[in-house]
Order: sequence, then structure tokens, then C-alpha cells
Amino acid sequence: MTLRKSLIFFIILIVGLFLLRYLNDTIQKESNENDISTEAELYVTSEDLVASFLSNEEQANAMYVEKTIEVEGIVKEVTFLNNRYTVLLQGSGEYMCIMCDMKEDQVVQAQTLSRGDSVVLKGICKGFLMDAILLNCVLVKKTNE
Repeated sequence: MTLRKSLIFFIILIVGLFLLRYLNDTIQKESNENDISTEAELYVTSEDLVASFLSNEEQANAMYVEKTIEVEGIVKEVTFLNNRYTVLLQGSGEYMCIMCDMKEDQVVQAQTLSRGDSVVLKGICKGFLMDAILLNCVLVKKTNE
């Protein structure tokens, strides 16, 4: 009887390990799909991105949301809150901007940015609330160096 219980335990253990492996592979695949180390699908200026959301949000959503894009713009502000850097790029109006939430490994790059710097950032567009939102951003280049 104990041999039978051991065999059942062993089978359950093996099935559990395969299930964990499958779940891990699925999660890794999803995170790789949101990995911005891939080529950008679209290139746009910060003014044009905000203007497209303001003129036709539905069309802009179809064009930009969930896509990896590179945005060229002028740094309006760099903030550090909750251990995350966010770079605000000037948009098409005084109060409009693009909120670029930087990846955790971009601390040094974010710290080099100052108001007025011309930059290209790459990230995943998540849409538009009061501002356009990009997540997992990386600094591609400072264009005023």
C-alpha cells in the first residue's frame, strides 16, 4: 500500500512540475511580447502623437495602442515617485504631454535628462487619458548632444 501511495505522489509531483513549467513558459512569452528591445513599429514626434489622440482618439488607439513606438520630443520634466522615473515630453499644447514610465534598468539614463533636452524614447503605448501614456520606456538617444 505504501508503494502505491508513493507512486501516486510521484505521478502528482511530475504532473505538477510540468504544469509549473507550462505556466512559467506562458508568462515568459507574454513578458517577451511586451519587451521593448524589439524594433519600434512606429516613429512619431511627441506633438504629432498627442495631436492624433486629440483629433481622433479611436483612430489613434487603433494606430498606436499596444505597439512599440519611438517618440521624439522635448523633456518637459523628469519625476521620481515610488521608485520609478517618469519622463514627461512636451505635447501639442501647454498642458498636454506624454508620460513615459521608464523601465527599472533606465535609472542612470533618466538621471541624465534635464528640462529642454531633445530625446528619443521607445516604449509601449497604452493610450490616452489626459496625456498619452507609454510604459517600459528606454532612452534611445539624446538628440541635442
